[in-house]
Amino acid sequence: MASDLDPRTLLQFVIGDFETAWDAVAGQADPASRGNFMFGKQAMALLELACRICKGDPSGAALADFGKELYARDPRYFWKLPGPVWAPAARTRADLTLPKFGGVDPHSHLLAAIFNLIRNGQAHQYQQMRAVLSDGSNFWITLTGAVRGLFLRDIPERGRPSGHLSHFDDGTDLWVTVRPEILFMDVRDAVKSARLDQRVLTLRYLVEIRKGTFGFYRAALKASLDRMNT
Repeated sequence: MASDLDPRTLLQFVIGDFETAWDAVAGQADPASRGNFMFGKQAMALLELACRICKGDPSGAALADFGKELYARDPRYFWKLPGPVWAPAARTRADLTLPKFGGVDPHSHLLAAIFNLIRNGQAHQYQQMRAVLSDGSNFWITLTGAVRGLFLRDIPERGRPSGHLSHFDDGTDLWVTVRPEILFMDVRDAVKSARLDQRVLTLRYLVEIRKGTFGFYRAALKASLDRMNT
């Protein structure tokens, strides 16, 4: 009987997929696409998985350690914004909590804005959402893509690329630039330093068990699929 993959394996998969895909695109001279949105989505997948795994530690120590390590890589992730930028539903709150540091509410820092706009937008429309501010202007996240010859393994030696988390005002809207490879590496390295891949933690797996969906027996499903392939 099949079972859910353990948290360590899932971390290895999401990390390995990003690293392999990034270096593949970076190795091409002139690809039709540089994967901006894809890499942004994958970085969010790693962040969300890490936070869900941390939820398996009722003491809160895993999430605190993860937040501390992420802060050490770039304190700006926890920059306090003027107000809440993410309002997760009760079900989401039960499954994950974003890291925090320095007493900033986990729904009011820059990382929460990045997570909300990229993760939720990418999950449903394959582009990040925009946030409409109180004055009617928009707040946007812009994502960069894989640069030719910039392989992940070379970044520590060559130095941290500029532009990550920079912002600009175009006279109408406000933008923050996110470099997916830097966000990914920061989260990946924080996961390893906080030993999330080594701790014995549980993961609350997602299961479709709501009434009104899949309300039939395995035999009926098999018979239906058998007819489909005849």
